Formats: sequence, C-alpha cells, structure tokens
Amino acid sequence: MTNQERIEEYLVGENGYLKSNISNHKIIMLSGKWGSGKTFFWKDKIIKNLNNEKDKKIPNHYISLYGKKSILEIENEIFLKIFESVDSFESKEKAVELSKNVVNLFSSFSSVINIFGVNLDMSKVSDKPFDKLEEILKNKKLEKTVEYLNSGAIICFDDFERKSKDIDLNDLFGFITQLTLNFSCKVVIILNDDAFEESDKTIFSNVKEKSVSKYLKYEPTIKELFEIIFENESYKKLDDYKEIILKTIQEAEILNARVYIQILDNFIEWISNNQDKNENTLRSLILVNINFILYHTFLYPININHNGIKYVYHIDTKISTNFYFLYSNYIFPHNTFLHFKMELENQIKNKKESLDEVIRTNLKFIEDNILLFKSIYFANKLDIAREIDDDTFTKINKFIETGILIKE
Repeated sequence: MTNQERIEEYLVGENGYLKSNISNHKIIMLSGKWGSGKTFFWKDKIIKNLNNEKDKKIPNHYISLYGKKSILEIENEIFLKIFESVDSFESKEKAVELSKNVVNLFSSFSSVINIFGVNLDMSKVSDKPFDKLEEILKNKKLEKTVEYLNSGAIICFDDFERKSKDIDLNDLFGFITQLTLNFSCKVVIILNDDAFEESDKTIFSNVKEKSVSKYLKYEPTIKELFEIIFENESYKKLDDYKEIILKTIQEAEILNARVYIQILDNFIEWISNNQDKNENTLRSLILVNINFILYHTFLYPININHNGIKYVYHIDTKISTNFYFLYSNYIFPHNTFLHFKMELENQIKNKKESLDEVIRTNLKFIEDNILLFKSIYFANKLDIAREIDDDTFTKINKFIETGILIKE
C-alpha cells in the first residue's frame, strides 16, 4: 500500500479516523512538501469520500488562509460557510445576494453576535437591513449552525504557511485549539512544516507537541502523484501517451502537482493540433515545459564543436562566450547541480590568464543568475533536444513561451 493509500484508508476508510467520534475535539495535521499535491489529495480523495457517504454525509468545510489578515476574518469565513450550508437557500438569486454582502464591509454599522467565544460580524452573513437584524438572530439557522459544529463537522485549514504576517502564529493556533475545545468538531491543518521561518519553528513545535492529536506525513512518489492528477476525466484522451509522460517526469525527478497539470494541459493542445508525435519530440515538449516553469528561461541548441557534440545553452551572449566551454567536462548524470556549480567556480578561480577583477565578476554573475545556471544544468544533463531537429525544438520553445501553438 502506498503512502497516499495508507493515509486515505486511515482517514476515510471503513472505520476511518475522520468518520469516527473519536476524532471530535481533535486537531489532525497533514504535512507535505510544496507542490506534493496535499490540497489536491484532500479535495479529490478525502472530501469526495466524505461527501459520498450514503448513510450519513459528514459536514466538511475548506478554509484557505492565503491572504487572510486577521483571526476575525477567518472566524467570519468559517461561520459564513457553515451558516450557508445549514439548509438550502430559497433561490440562487438570494445566495448570490448574500455573497455580495459578504464582500462588502459595513464595519462602522456592523452588529455582532458571539459564537466562537468571540464577536462575529453579522453584516457579513446577513442579506437583510440592520434594522431587521433581530429577525436574523431569532432565526433557527443560528441555532442549527452551533448544532452543526457540534455534530463532528470537519474544518480544514490550508495554506497555513502563506497566511499574512499580520496574523500571529501563536494566536492562530490558539484560535484553532479553542475551536476544538468549544465544539465537538474536527480540525485538519494542511501545511508544509519545513517552510516555517526560525521565529515560528519553536511555536510550531510546541503546538504540534501539545495540541495536535494526529500528525500525518504526505509523501507520495512521483508515480502516485501523477496517477491522482491523471485520473481527471479531461486527461483521458492522453491514455496512449501516459507512459512517455510519466517516464519523462520521472527522468526529470519532478514532484509537483501544478507542474504536472501544466504539462498535461499543454500536451493535450499539442496532440489535438496534430503536431509531431515522435517520442523524442514529446519528451522534449515535456522537458522544455518543466524548464520554463521552474527556471523561467528558454534554451536553444548551440554546436560548440566539442567532439561533434551539440549542447543546449541559454541564448545569452555572456553565457556563450564566458562559460560554455566548461559544461562538457562537468555535467554528468551522477552529478548534482551543487557539484556542477562548484566545478564552474573552481575553473573560474584557477584560470591562469584571468585578472582578479574578471574572476570576481564571473563568480558574481553565477550567484546573480543562479536560476539560469540551474536551467543550463537541467537542459544539458537531460539533453532536452535529444534527437530532434532545430526547427522542431524552436517550435516547442515558441509554444511554451507564448502559450499559443502556431499552425503551419
């Protein structure tokens, strides 16, 4: 069983942790690297499973902390989402109108109620005039909202490390802990615990030790992550090319859900327009796409007449004249980028005819353009234009650069 399957089984299997009352009043932490597909996994596997329960649908809500500037803003969004889902609205128009009122901030006139042990701005959940607020407070939906929270509802907080710096991490964890103490709900936190800065690491460690009941590490393999992305119905037309796509991604050693989605979307466009389907061409298409996403550069083949081998370099003149002669000796499949960079720097330092000022300039150029050199290493190590002609490679570059596939 894979890491992904184990976590899915543990959380929402037949006797899953989230389906049991044992997880009420608990905080569950799901941690994984950026791009590893944590959010995609949560929404595509866990939420779908919870929503498909035949006997009892488990209430669940997803809250992104990205861009949130205060605890109050988070509190209001939680309440709004629960308030909306207690029962259906009379009409779609009413729901739309309510959403508009949420966006509008009537701070100077707002009335408040106490739900989470703190004041909540009712102007954000009311589509009625404030002189009618009494009617809303008497509405049984408010009572049901509290009942809903006490029914084992799941609240998932995502983008934890992308919260605004205006929100103190200690205060945020305090609010989440209080939520599980006051209500019989379950809280899931999705994050990358390696991303916290030094000032927050101690806070995180303390909270993890004292408040988190379950800590789950999400570590999918490239194949696992690719499979969950590829399950999307829109990618069915790529079934015949699945093997070459996965093989190339594994060759590049890239574990990133967003990268996979961009690759697949561009691949569909390429295939749909009856472009060259030669395996080397498709491999190059994928690698050029990855290179652009990661390093924001475009590279072109330049024959440096080194034993008849063609290498791929950035088009920058300074790169071509000052550095390309070094690549052939130091890019090997077993080398890392760090080793490649060290070899470049050593060559520059040991070049006898170079003046000290030239050496300093060249070393600084590497540091100032580190993404460019990572791109050069990536392109040369994988030979991204392998066995395809220059015209085809240029066409691939233009497609990825402009986002438009020009038909001939």
